[in-house]
Amino acid sequence: MFAKIAESKWMKFVLFITTFAFVGTAFVAIVIYKFAGNITGAAVVNGREISLQEFYYQVNVIQSRLENEGVDTAPLKKEIYDQALEAVIDRELLFQEAEKEGVIATDEEVKKAILDIDVFKDGDKFSKDRYIALLTGMNISPQLFEEIVRKDLSAQHLFTFLNASFYITEEEIDSYINKQLSKVSGDFLYIKPEPLKISEEEAKKYYEKHKNEYTGKEGKEVIIYRIDIDKSNQEKSEKLAKDLFLKLKKGETDIKNKEIKIVFRDVVYDSINISNIPQELKEKLKEISQDKKIIFVKTDDAYYLSKFIKSVKEPLPYEKVKEKIYAKLEEEYEKKSVKNLYEKISQEKEKDIQNLKKKYKGELENIEDETVRDIIVRYGLTPEYMKLFIKEKQGIIPLKDGILVYSINKVTPPTAEESEELRKLVEPLLRNEKYNTLVQMYLDRLRKEADIVRNERIFR
Repeated sequence: MFAKIAESKWMKFVLFITTFAFVGTAFVAIVIYKFAGNITGAAVVNGREISLQEFYYQVNVIQSRLENEGVDTAPLKKEIYDQALEAVIDRELLFQEAEKEGVIATDEEVKKAILDIDVFKDGDKFSKDRYIALLTGMNISPQLFEEIVRKDLSAQHLFTFLNASFYITEEEIDSYINKQLSKVSGDFLYIKPEPLKISEEEAKKYYEKHKNEYTGKEGKEVIIYRIDIDKSNQEKSEKLAKDLFLKLKKGETDIKNKEIKIVFRDVVYDSINISNIPQELKEKLKEISQDKKIIFVKTDDAYYLSKFIKSVKEPLPYEKVKEKIYAKLEEEYEKKSVKNLYEKISQEKEKDIQNLKKKYKGELENIEDETVRDIIVRYGLTPEYMKLFIKEKQGIIPLKDGILVYSINKVTPPTAEESEELRKLVEPLLRNEKYNTLVQMYLDRLRKEADIVRNERIFR
């Protein structure tokens, strides 16, 4: 994979601009996180900190790539940040491994790679001014970009050794071709469970139990206290307000004092329509939150103290979510009924397809010399069933919406001509698949053995 990139026309600026973005997409896996200390960078990998500049550069890279594909990135901030952080962590892991193996890219290699990137050229020659301008536009220093290039080239060296360490056997190729092109003949019985009708009462019961899952606008439950200012004894009023503030800070809300009145206790939304509070407090209430729990406002005649209780979400009315509830219940019923049907058929002593057809009113199809690959597509099965149809002559398979019972009476292997034709296409695909699997295993091992601390504050 990396060899092909290196041979391409640009040396593909993408090689450096995406900076192993594939790690954040094709090879996403579990990273060991430790929450500790104050991290000034994006993460710490084996005691080495990754700068925020490198992280945000990676964020910009991923955003630009998605936007060029016509994707609206606005609602994808968390996903992009996750992907970017995974990418910079994995890049650092690979670089550290390259250091251990003594295959770090040299200054000369870094220089040559940058000089060969077409986007930095003015005509056929590298332009330093263009180089600086483009990096400045991406908010990245030449030093950091060169560091990223060095890491990527070093990782390429690692993967070059990995690429040379494996091969595809003839047996693997033959097995794959045989599964793809073998033709089978036999009976295939498709049985659907009895349709289930969902009652209105059942749907309403589900709504009452799960209505917090069907929410609309978000709100905040607050309690607002008022202390009238005694013009003849303002110090007393001020002391009451200070004491109340301290109690609210401690989490107390059950205040028993006739001079402290609760003027509101309910949920407020973006549009605050509380008639008995001043406009200044209405504006301030927009700021109240889990992080800013107490709002203090003084007017000419009163002190107002507001306490944040909790965030709430207003459930949508039943009629607005009725269709979703029916769809959800139908999906749950379908899974349950397919499971029950599968267990019932599996326990049948007599599994003759003709008898099962009569008993369960299934659709029987006799297939003659059809490739396993086509049968997989026909019934929406996953590829692992290719081997099953060749090895197991009879069986029962649960599908998404029913059960497939099959009885195969003949398996015809592909001809030499058919095998040879597919072999030309298969070998590079299998090699690439096996290589990607090895890369993923390699990265998984590095992650498992690494000490990684992630800066969760960048997601706030």
